[in-house]
Amino acid sequence: MKITIKALKLLSLASLCAASLALFSVPAYASPDNGGSGNTGSDDAGQRSSSAFAQDEVSASGQDETSASGQDETSVKADTAASTRTRIPTVWVIGDSTAAEFNDTTYYYPRYGWGTQLYRYFSGLSIQNLAVSGTSTQSYLQTDNYQRLLREMQAGDYVLIGFGHNDEKPEALRYTNPNTSISTAGSIQNYLFEYYIRPMQEAGVNPILCTPIVRRDAGNNYTGASGHITGSQSTIEGVFEGGDYAKAINRAGVAKSVPVLDLTKRTREIYTQLGAQGVKDRHARSSFRDASIDNTHTNLYGAACNAWLIADELVKSASPLKNYLAEDMTPPDPSILTVNPLYQERIFNRPDRESAQWASVGDWKGTVFGDIDAYEYLNDVYFSLSSYEEGIWMRAGRFEGNDSSVVGARVGKISATTDGIAMYYQPVPADRNFTLSADVIIHHFDPNNQASFGLMVRDDIYLDTVTSDTLGDYVAAGPLMSGSDKPWSCFARKNGVLTQGQTATRLYSPGETLHLEIRKTSDGYTCTFGDNAPVSAGFDFPLTAIDSEYVYGGIFVARSADVTFWNVNLELE
Repeated sequence: MKITIKALKLLSLASLCAASLALFSVPAYASPDNGGSGNTGSDDAGQRSSSAFAQDEVSASGQDETSASGQDETSVKADTAASTRTRIPTVWVIGDSTAAEFNDTTYYYPRYGWGTQLYRYFSGLSIQNLAVSGTSTQSYLQTDNYQRLLREMQAGDYVLIGFGHNDEKPEALRYTNPNTSISTAGSIQNYLFEYYIRPMQEAGVNPILCTPIVRRDAGNNYTGASGHITGSQSTIEGVFEGGDYAKAINRAGVAKSVPVLDLTKRTREIYTQLGAQGVKDRHARSSFRDASIDNTHTNLYGAACNAWLIADELVKSASPLKNYLAEDMTPPDPSILTVNPLYQERIFNRPDRESAQWASVGDWKGTVFGDIDAYEYLNDVYFSLSSYEEGIWMRAGRFEGNDSSVVGARVGKISATTDGIAMYYQPVPADRNFTLSADVIIHHFDPNNQASFGLMVRDDIYLDTVTSDTLGDYVAAGPLMSGSDKPWSCFARKNGVLTQGQTATRLYSPGETLHLEIRKTSDGYTCTFGDNAPVSAGFDFPLTAIDSEYVYGGIFVARSADVTFWNVNLELE
């Protein structure tokens, strides 16, 4: 179906954005050279801040000397100072997905983080966006981008630090405590100081803290998690204390005399005034339907609005970075938002009946679909899906006799472009948060790069259908690439591309039992495979591109896998 934007919709969008812009006065700040190139986002090597180049170098001896080449010291100092002036400072952006770059080729309104739009409001410097989706102040330390920052940042540079969304997550490898002090290990304040503020200041770099933007809330309530004020949460990893993350970040800034740009406060004010409907066109969406709106991540226009807020907050700050603000500080025009030209609506018919081949087990419905080679394999010789005592037995592949260790035929797969799986599933409303969990005992599992088993939540579901098409996106808590030297723990298909969760540190053999879990929040999905660390980085997409009303969660097997699932549970929040 061809998507068009009608004139009436454009007029409505313009009216909404005009209302939001009326909340703020437009700041005017001259560029430091007072020349006013008028080109926002362009690099201007002749522009410099008064603080960066206030004085030339001074000779250590304080005396005039003549070099071997006959050039006097004054000349050398002048050349050195001139060389220093030619280097323009860099603004480094670090943080989570709300600041990061994306490559959403299939989205209706693709995701953009505010770091991608800063160029509109600065001149005379370089901007490097090193934000990584899914990271917290703790987990960002494990990324290559953090190491790059430490290597490449130089005296006189600036770093915009935008975390908070994922520090709230009840996961040992991402969570930071919002209540304990800056001297207490494990607090968000301590992480900000020890690993960001202090090393930057020691290198002569200027850190600037940014509180997290709010999440769009359908009920227009920003006093809870949507406004980054969380309650305590309990998981199998322990109890994670809740609190006010924006307040904690502000306290860290005050304690260490670091500027804080309060995006939580600014976005909360805008979103409260305009309401959820009034700000919906600031947010990404995977399809043209409102049900597919991503309440956490912004689109191009929303990112530009947040970049403008950063510039506006800088004007009021004491940071010398404001000397690099462009002359033209006009807020973004809503007309910059256009439908992704690569977007194609997919035709999808939700199954309206149960399988004639595989009996349902309680609320779980059985199906086999995807790339299983041919319909001749769509039977109980090559797949087994049935109840077993108080569990569910699932097998993909034909085994010799009753010996599950001898594979006669491998059927189904998880490959680079296609999937062929057996699945027991339930539809779940796309706007509901939930936890899907199960224990599984392994009877047989091939060390094969296309074999897998576990939990899966996906955008689409098909009833006993054979096709070699690339189907919808999903996240999975399970193993993959088990025949390689770097097997995967958890994986996803994102925009049709098979994506690794992380390298597995623990694999499991026949006879062993392990726990699996997929937890869905407003920010995306977290997948856990046994004793391996939970995976959420990169799994922050809503799975609503094909079916915007439901996602489909359940248990699955692919290729020579023979397992029994126990304690299969779907808990809606």
